Amino acid sequence: MITVKYKMCLTLYCLLFLILSPVISPAVTYYIDKNHATANDNNPGTLDSPWLTILHAAETLVAGDTVFIRNGVYNEHLYFDHNGDATNGHIVYSAYPGETPVLDGTGVEESGNGMNLDKSYIKLIGLEVRNWPENAIWIENSAFLEISDCEIHNVYYGIGIADGSHDFEINRVTVHHFDLYGFDVSPSGGADSYNGVFNDCVAHTGRDRQQNVDGFALGHGTQHTFQLNRCITYDVFDGFDISSRETTLNRCLAYNCWNGGYKLWQDNLSLVNCIGYNSASSVVELDWDGNPGAVTLMNCTFFNGATYTIWVENAADTLKMYNCIIAGGDNIGLAFEQRSVGNYVGDYNLFQNDDPNRMIVVGYEDEFSLDQVKSGAWSGHCGQDNHTIVTNLANNIFVDPVLPDLHLTASSPAINKGTNSGAPAEDYDGHHRPQGSGTDIGAYEYQGSSYLKNNGRLQKIPQNIKLYPNYPNPFNPETTIEFELNRPGFAELKICDICGREVRILTSEEYKQGIYKVKWNGLDNNRNRVASGLFIYTLNVNGLTESGKLLLIR
Repeated sequence: MITVKYKMCLTLYCLLFLILSPVISPAVTYYIDKNHATANDNNPGTLDSPWLTILHAAETLVAGDTVFIRNGVYNEHLYFDHNGDATNGHIVYSAYPGETPVLDGTGVEESGNGMNLDKSYIKLIGLEVRNWPENAIWIENSAFLEISDCEIHNVYYGIGIADGSHDFEINRVTVHHFDLYGFDVSPSGGADSYNGVFNDCVAHTGRDRQQNVDGFALGHGTQHTFQLNRCITYDVFDGFDISSRETTLNRCLAYNCWNGGYKLWQDNLSLVNCIGYNSASSVVELDWDGNPGAVTLMNCTFFNGATYTIWVENAADTLKMYNCIIAGGDNIGLAFEQRSVGNYVGDYNLFQNDDPNRMIVVGYEDEFSLDQVKSGAWSGHCGQDNHTIVTNLANNIFVDPVLPDLHLTASSPAINKGTNSGAPAEDYDGHHRPQGSGTDIGAYEYQGSSYLKNNGRLQKIPQNIKLYPNYPNPFNPETTIEFELNRPGFAELKICDICGREVRILTSEEYKQGIYKVKWNGLDNNRNRVASGLFIYTLNVNGLTESGKLLLIR
């Protein structure tokens, strides 16, 4: 009798365990290849018998499944039927290794968005998304998402995240040639988004200078807790438009913005090792949102604001600034809109301004020149900046303020003059800090031994180039190739066939720093029409080479 009771209890325990235990489904890997001769959505989705459309995968895949997408231009709007989950894992939509499938909106009528994503535990990896009249990717009410190694271009909006979405990660995604924003997180639907991370993302080249185009726009409400690491934005109206509280920007860069580099609205915002330069209005703005907030700037370098290098709109917002370089301003270096400095806390900074008489302006009545800052008049006025230093020329600070190269020159007064308290352990380049007897002021820690090579002579700074995908692609009769030089150089852009034989030299001349567009009309060097096919376009600048592929269809 005891044995029977024991067996019954054991059986009940096992049943209860099975009921309460999570169900783990076997993960399945599928393949999509629209160019395969037998591709069909009725296939089993294997490598040899693949599916035809990505949409079929979005309707089919369940938690833990992965689909690899082969090269091809997929003119489809995507929505997603199923969630992944914490037990079985994410649903993964990935480019086939070494290939870049394209989600193209040309001719798609059912939606202006490339993707509408309202599911959780989804991963998107290695895709190109282009030519959509609205969002490339619109995300709402989602969580635990990852988007990695994607390129988005020629869209009205880039990636929009809204309606309470949270716990997402965006890695190495580039958005360019857009009309309104590259990356946006907004509280539409009344629910705040939170807990988002952006790593190594880039937003550049707004298409419409009449629009308030943002590279990164986070907030417009009470959203919170975002981290941006090593993100870059340029050639937009506002680079980083941040109105989300408890947000940190680490090793970020904003330059050549039509208005402002960093537009900051909320409380508990931190910029660490950040760089901004060449803004048409201000490099950094503390804008008033109606509620007091605090912004901390630590080991940052801000250079060449046309109106202000740093502007503080309201005396109720607190600016905390340590180990920062404020230099190269055309008009005012540090401006307080209202006649109060009780909201300023800072020290161990380095000040320089191209107008030496307007280094600091308070309420447009109390103005402090570089000489007055140096004499201690500014410290006496505000009770801060007792260890802050002054120099008259940007050339005294930087390797080359014209390019600009904002690394510290060997004789820079910023070297070893910062405070170690609160200083980040690495600089903008990822080098250990400090390198010398103390922390350097600014985003860069001077790397004397890294630059002095070849018997002590200064090494030439590497030339940086970027070559962007041509558009349209495929094309007929003409396509545009865009490239960027971060410093002047001799550039040659040419077309070769798939065997490497030269077809056409599109340009071969000296270029200044900037972004350039070159068109190819499908003619060779002798102005003869070339046949349809796959071609390679190659950019060579001072020995550095970048290449891409384009497809001509007659």
